[in-house]
Amino acid sequence: MTGVIGWFARNSVAANLLLVVILASGVIVLTDVKQEVFPEFSLEMISVSANYRGAAPQEVEEAICLRVEEALQGVDGVKKMTCTANEGHGRTAVEVLSGYDVRKVLEDVKMSVDAIDTFPEDVDKPIVQEVTTRFQVINVAIAGDADIATLKHLGEKVRDDLTALPEISQAELLNVPPYEISIEVSEEALRRWELTFDIVANALRQFSIDVPGGSVKTETGEIVFRTKGQAYSGKEYENLPLLTRPDGTKIYLKDVATVIDGFEDRSVSAEFDGKPAVMVQVFRVGDQNALTVADAVYDYVERAAAMFPEGIKVFTWQDTARLLKSRIDLLVNNALTGLLLVFVVLALFLRVRLAFWVTIGIPISFLGAIAMMPVFDVSINMASLFSFILVLGIVVDDAIVVGENIHASQVRTGKGMSGAVHGTCEVLVPVTFGVLTTMAAFSPMLFVPGVWGKLIAVFPLIILPTLFFSLVESNLILPAHLSHYRPPTTRSNQNPIARLWNGFFDLFSNGLDWLIRKIYRPLLRAALAWRYLTLSVALFAVLVTVGLTGAGIVRVVLSPTAEPDNVVAFLTMPTDVPVELTRAGVERIERAASEMRKELAAEEGQDPIVHVLASVGQHPFREFEGAAVGGVGVGQGEFLGEVNLELQPTENRDVSAEEIANRWREKVG
Repeated sequence: MTGVIGWFARNSVAANLLLVVILASGVIVLTDVKQEVFPEFSLEMISVSANYRGAAPQEVEEAICLRVEEALQGVDGVKKMTCTANEGHGRTAVEVLSGYDVRKVLEDVKMSVDAIDTFPEDVDKPIVQEVTTRFQVINVAIAGDADIATLKHLGEKVRDDLTALPEISQAELLNVPPYEISIEVSEEALRRWELTFDIVANALRQFSIDVPGGSVKTETGEIVFRTKGQAYSGKEYENLPLLTRPDGTKIYLKDVATVIDGFEDRSVSAEFDGKPAVMVQVFRVGDQNALTVADAVYDYVERAAAMFPEGIKVFTWQDTARLLKSRIDLLVNNALTGLLLVFVVLALFLRVRLAFWVTIGIPISFLGAIAMMPVFDVSINMASLFSFILVLGIVVDDAIVVGENIHASQVRTGKGMSGAVHGTCEVLVPVTFGVLTTMAAFSPMLFVPGVWGKLIAVFPLIILPTLFFSLVESNLILPAHLSHYRPPTTRSNQNPIARLWNGFFDLFSNGLDWLIRKIYRPLLRAALAWRYLTLSVALFAVLVTVGLTGAGIVRVVLSPTAEPDNVVAFLTMPTDVPVELTRAGVERIERAASEMRKELAAEEGQDPIVHVLASVGQHPFREFEGAAVGGVGVGQGEFLGEVNLELQPTENRDVSAEEIANRWREKVG
């Protein structure tokens, strides 16, 4: 290794070429690397879901959940099953044992579910699929004084417009029931026309259909025949013939039934800032950039505001890309602060030139790690950015140690090249083992099993390459840059400006020397002479630390709680209550939020709440959190309600989310 260090120190072109390759690779990858809020990966879970329209949760449990669980009992690789029965829908989450191929277990589960022949007739065919993480980027709310048909039409237009943008590929419409044409047959009309319900049903099956009629080849070409009979609207269904009498008169569906062209009877609704609303949920897929997707949505909302009818407004809601952007800003600010502090401190106590090249070690290490991100299939996300912030304080340590020792060796010998090589080799072993021990501390995270392990693995996949490139930079690139050492000229040969400049830095250098000679060295000698006392003080400090932790004064938590930007109230009524009672409960919670909002605005001088989303028939926020990690969720039902308050960003308000929640809870009662 000593020969390699000496070769790079004597061949500065090779060191500079290595530097350029690392920087260029990192910059190229940085411009094209995938950016997402959280990493997407397989959750090693399989979902089995089926609809049973009109069934109560208890019926869904008996008809779907129990039958699915019984069928999957003998499937190899199944660790645990969790089934949720909601009104008209059942979903079973199957957790796969670690070490098993999820695709193979998926095939076995699908075969077992397909073999179930005891489902009631009204149960739809179960859907079996692998559960993967999918994170929404941002929502678009379309709100105003309009009926659900108008809002849904506008929501579909917004969804289609967004997916037509080159930056966006996937968007879904939320908070709206599906279209449904219902036919209410009159028993009196059936008796009057001497018809039966089966005749009506068979007529609908026969006439409302598109039938291919084959083709005929002619001299001018081929003619394709097709009978177009499929009905798509209520008017078309009304004019379907049911029976033709011998005298030629026809009986149509409208003669015996009432056709309602509307929506499926679901008690799902939402109000945004007190106005009926629908939501469009926008996702990031593939290699798309979450920040680019969010920017495209903001640009569309700004342009589309003038295109909507009067009284209809469009808002952005639940922008998760903002979290990613704030984490990137935090990393950039911390990196710049670290660069500045390292440069200033080293410049004051050593040399400006040495400080510059040591500081360059931070971007070299980071860009080297970024260059390796595609190799390890790592994206820029909340976890990887946290890893960069975590390693920021470690990465420059070895460069500081090597640079300072090179400087001391060059000052001592007066030689640039040999001083650089000797100074590097002198601390090579402790610096290398210092980095290796840090790597060893993070390496076990690569072997954590399960879903948590896939998320935690992002940390070492960023930290280990960063430390490796910091070692390369400090031992191969830095000595070459510091080898061009020139002994300082005597004060008498310096011009006035140089004397003033060097005198300024000598104040700090001489002060550090005085501190070492007068304070640190005597204190070190005393500590060595009174070694048992020193050991006792160190042991006392350890005991105090353990005591503070054991007493709960210093808390131990898996992850710190960050100040949230949402405060959410969940309402769960008894399952058999009518939707009117649930809606009344949501309105009561919403009124309490409005009163609390006015009080806070008067006290703080500003409104701490940006938007309010009130939902009936579901828990959208809980579903959003569960969908991100493949959770089973709570589904929909007339007994569910939610009120979600979006707060001002933390830096723009003085009141905490916890205080808002407590005051809101008191208002609700």
